[in-house]
Amino acid sequence: MYKTLRNVAGDASMICKDCGHEISMNKMCERPIQAATDMLKHMAAHNASRAFAVAASVMGPEAEAIHD
Repeated sequence: MYKTLRNVAGDASMICKDCGHEISMNKMCERPIQAATDMLKHMAAHNASRAFAVAASVMGPEAEAIHD
């Protein structure tokens, strides 16, 4: 879900592959518990939006009547 991106200046950040949300690695080092909580909340929001997304009908083909 997240990928690591490093720039020329040596800074690194984690970027969400789905929406581009970015978390600085410096922030992760300064406040690891808060950064982990933010990442988990962000991933949970994506999972919840997928869980409640409208999907195509799952109904199978019409059942045919069997005649004896």
